[in-house]
Amino acid sequence: MVKLTQKFNTPSNHIAVIDIGSNSIRLVIFKTMGRFPFPLFNERVTCRLGEGLEPDNNLQPEKIKIALETLGRFSSILRSIPNLSVRIVATAATRRAKNANDFLVPAQEILNHKIKVLKKEQEARLVSIGLLSNFEISDGLIVDLGGGSLELVHVTNGKPLYFKSLNVGHLSIKPQHEIFDMLKKVEWLSNMKGLNLYGVGGSFRALGAAYIHKTKYPLGMLHALTMSKIAANSILNQILDEKPDLEGIPEGRRFSMPKASEIIACLLSISNVDKLVISGTSIRDGLIAKEISNHPKLAHYKEKDPLHIACAEIAAHRLRFSSINENLFNFIKPCIKIGLKNMNNLNTGRLVKASCLLSEICWDEEPSMRANIAFEKINALPIYSLTHPERLWISLTLFHRYNGIKFIQKQPISSEFILTNEQQKYALFIGLGIRLGLNFSAGINTNLDLIKLHIRKKTLVCEIAKSASNLFTTQNQKRLTSFANTLSLDTKITYTEKKIN
Repeated sequence: MVKLTQKFNTPSNHIAVIDIGSNSIRLVIFKTMGRFPFPLFNERVTCRLGEGLEPDNNLQPEKIKIALETLGRFSSILRSIPNLSVRIVATAATRRAKNANDFLVPAQEILNHKIKVLKKEQEARLVSIGLLSNFEISDGLIVDLGGGSLELVHVTNGKPLYFKSLNVGHLSIKPQHEIFDMLKKVEWLSNMKGLNLYGVGGSFRALGAAYIHKTKYPLGMLHALTMSKIAANSILNQILDEKPDLEGIPEGRRFSMPKASEIIACLLSISNVDKLVISGTSIRDGLIAKEISNHPKLAHYKEKDPLHIACAEIAAHRLRFSSINENLFNFIKPCIKIGLKNMNNLNTGRLVKASCLLSEICWDEEPSMRANIAFEKINALPIYSLTHPERLWISLTLFHRYNGIKFIQKQPISSEFILTNEQQKYALFIGLGIRLGLNFSAGINTNLDLIKLHIRKKTLVCEIAKSASNLFTTQNQKRLTSFANTLSLDTKITYTEKKIN
């Protein structure tokens, strides 16, 4: 048998994580280009290892058999990939089972790898690390609902404060009133008024899918989907009805969704949170984030915005000539402040930089389709450090970067449901500015050093090196005018002998 390494050797390694849960077993293989782990392979098999665990706390032989068969397939996949680091963890079902070794011993032999059975607090911590390393949370409640356990984490000032793990999950046979009483005993759980509940796990994602289906919500991305407590309870009540309405819920989740809904309904009632936010993160994100934070070659990433790290690493593989994206942000930066007051708390500078970093993501697509492809691609990227309005704003900005002012392609209607008119207008403004910079420079970094923008009162001043006058054609003058007109600015063009940047 091939010995599988357990060490995280270099930042460029492929890393595989197997998560053995009570409901499903999942294998994800990540390509770590740096700080941002990009999923290359993702397979989930519903084994329901924890089904039948209650009341005697024994894993059922038929469930063990299915789980071992799944791990046999995963083992074959792992062995076919060279230089692979592997992490394998097991959670509630294996942790609680009296006969856990009936599963663990043959499983480790099949995998030729040690399986780490996580303790309650370890599981809760990894869940919180995974979410907090991707998603900016000041105060709130993180909840991971699995098949065999429920992890609760109280976050204060961006850091986990309290942890609690309960032996109840969507495979539980406990009646709802017992679940309610269990949650009532968590002293700090009722202190969440005015905060958000961040739901982790397949049950929360299934609830999000039902919400999207039933409300015709225009964005299909489940991560960061936010619904009011009233809206969430409305969906839950439909699921808990005598004739459950499971429309919109994935087929594989319909079996367990009624029990999951009971638990979520209890959580919303007791915690008294304002909103429910669906998270696409998992324990796997926590494992990888922990590895990266402890790796000496990646220590410099700790203080950087995970959004910009992800965008830069994705963009690195799509550049044409040179790394122009950072310079592009410097080009557009003097124009950012003019739209700040109209962005409704969206972090404009952060989003503009992300847009610049991703600005070349579709240069090699069919020209007539680039705008729409860019819009859809940004909305589908597995980046978890964005809210839905933020994601849509970047998507719309890059739509305009490729589409320009001619509106050959009509602006995607989904943005009109989530973004304000002012936010849409500012996306057009920044998109046209990025387009101007890339067209002037032809995507070449050194050319962008020959042009500079300033805002003086109500005038957009474009300063150009005389040596670059041939680059600034009549067409680029029109682009400058369109850019400025978006926010009702005048334009002024100056040529200088001085060094611009």
